Amino acid sequence: MTSSLIPPSPYDFTRDHLSAYFENTWQLYDELFATFDDDALSKQPDPLRHPLVFYLGHTAAFYINKLLMAGIISQGVDPELERLFARGVDPRDASDLDAQLGWPDAHTARDYRARCKDVVRRVIARSEPEPVSPAHPLWALFMGLEHDRIHLETSSVLIRQLHHPTLERPASWRLAPTHTSPPQERWLTHPASSVHIGRSPAEGGLFGWDNEFGHATHTHNDLEVSAHLVSHHDFLAFLEDGGYHNQALWSAQGWQWRSEHQLTHPRFWRRDEHSGWMLRAMFEELPLPMSWPVEVTAHEAHAYCKWRGHGTRLLSEAEHTSLTRDAPLVAGDVIACPDYNLNLRFASSTPVDHLPATPCGLHDPYGNVWEWLSSPFTPLEGFAPHPLYDDFSHPYFGEDHLMMRAGSWASSGTSASRHYLLW
Repeated sequence: MTSSLIPPSPYDFTRDHLSAYFENTWQLYDELFATFDDDALSKQPDPLRHPLVFYLGHTAAFYINKLLMAGIISQGVDPELERLFARGVDPRDASDLDAQLGWPDAHTARDYRARCKDVVRRVIARSEPEPVSPAHPLWALFMGLEHDRIHLETSSVLIRQLHHPTLERPASWRLAPTHTSPPQERWLTHPASSVHIGRSPAEGGLFGWDNEFGHATHTHNDLEVSAHLVSHHDFLAFLEDGGYHNQALWSAQGWQWRSEHQLTHPRFWRRDEHSGWMLRAMFEELPLPMSWPVEVTAHEAHAYCKWRGHGTRLLSEAEHTSLTRDAPLVAGDVIACPDYNLNLRFASSTPVDHLPATPCGLHDPYGNVWEWLSSPFTPLEGFAPHPLYDDFSHPYFGEDHLMMRAGSWASSGTSASRHYLLW
């Protein structure tokens, strides 16, 4: 498994680099969907998502639909499949999913992907290596590449919800160490600061989604911040102290206690009467690695902070941006930096002290797991939705969606960029 290729810059690329990046992107997605048999494509691991066959076809159809919108190609591969594979990606609830859709079988979906791949290859073969701005038609191709990488990560979460004995971890997808001891808790003092957030297309650089463009300046006060992500060991103390049964801990950020939030443990944990706590990793179950970071919902993250007391809370966007200013970069970004668990370096999280700290002492400023922030997902000043994908960000702005930053081990391409964020 490798995703070591640096994404080509739309503003300065070669056809060979663009082609190699596309082939790597496509191969990674195929590898992920080859970890189970075709019968599993009809399964729906999450009630708020379509069956897996949708996601097998969706990324391929996205290329075709966006290239059509941009006028780069004049006809699609299969108009019915382009329509079918374009809908229902982010429903608000299960009723938004059309259960009556007739999903194609595995052979049809894979044949469609192969035909789409040929179309994209031809587009790349005739692309001119000239600067491509967001207003240029070829921006649609770069958008397709990075959309593909987003779904590599989100599909990996769906596949993680399949019954694990049906999965087979590829030999090249390696786990991080599982038996190291968690580090001693350590807190860092970080001074008040003013930070600039956002960027401009005029700056060039890598592809960016519409929410990355614009500008904002924020200030924050002095901070005491944990040097490490919250580990399984840390979170287990919250669970064993009855945190999941204390309603007062769950009324954070205006959310009220509701039945769907009455969890008993993190989603990927399972209690075995003989082995104790187990973790459902990407392809298998493991004895809970105490030094790995815990993966939780925003509700669980807020409840844990309230349980810790003494004003413990999630970082704001400005605070996270300030803390990461001294994070090492390669070519102006973190994508290729070896100090972070990004770009599928492992097929799992790493211990929270496994990789080097930044000069200020912070571990995992990027990568490993996404970080929940206290800031709602809001537009920057100067934000404008991109006409080829005007609902990528805009419908999700507001108090209902919190911001996540920093990426995870499965973030690759520009999803692993220091500029990337999501709701």
